[in-house]
Amino acid sequence: MSWLKHHIRRFARDEQGVVTVEFLMLFPLLVWAYVAMFVFFDMLRVTAQHQKAAYVISDMLSRETEYITPTYIDNSMKLFDSMMRLDRDNALRVSSIGYDEEHDTYEISWSQARGGKQALVNSDISDWGSRLPMLAAGDELILVETWYDYEIAWGQIDMDDLHLHNFVYTRPRFAAVLKFDADG
Repeated sequence: MSWLKHHIRRFARDEQGVVTVEFLMLFPLLVWAYVAMFVFFDMLRVTAQHQKAAYVISDMLSRETEYITPTYIDNSMKLFDSMMRLDRDNALRVSSIGYDEEHDTYEISWSQARGGKQALVNSDISDWGSRLPMLAAGDELILVETWYDYEIAWGQIDMDDLHLHNFVYTRPRFAAVLKFDADG
């Protein structure tokens, strides 16, 4: 019995190979953290890229003085796709929204959507009072909404995909309102 106690004590005091065992236990966690870091920063990059693309389209529209046409909206969608650099299920909606002082409501002047989304109608924005800025009577704003589905590069990270949606409104710069010509 003393022989067994002696070997158990010697085994408990022996520290050879402890670092190797600890490394083997922690290595999967280190690999996961390293890969998760890349995924996390890639998500931040795509989020910033998505915001920039939405602001570019909004700024582009705010500088227009001519009628906006369906071709212009199609090309805006192509620009958004090229700025996002990936061919995914992107979507774009451009709307011109005015304020009706008499009824204290926002009203859609026109709305166009590409990429599977529907154009806005007045009932869609009836409860958007807190999302839209105050407008003077007769003023309009340009609302650009973009959607982008970001798929996680490595599915083993156990993170859900991101569904990005940007909501950007801008005032027309060089014209009172942004007009749409469906026949153009």
